Amino acid sequence: MTVLEHIKQLAMNLTPEEKEVLAHYLVESDGEKTSDEKPQSFRGDWSGAFPEDFDLDAELKEIRGAWKKEWHEDEFVG
Repeated sequence: MTVLEHIKQLAMNLTPEEKEVLAHYLVESDGEKTSDEKPQSFRGDWSGAFPEDFDLDAELKEIRGAWKKEWHEDEFVG
């Protein structure tokens, strides 16, 4: 039995809380630090990138409609 298999077997006996603590320990010991900081809003990241009158919902509706139209056309080609 490998060390990893042994650890997996032992981990099966942990409570959910203990598993969470172990997961955090493993992530942090790998050189990565977990962050409690909330991700920044995309609105903040993209503010000023598009004109004020840009209608995202209308653009998405148009894109989705184009895909549906292409999809239906492909169904009947044969």
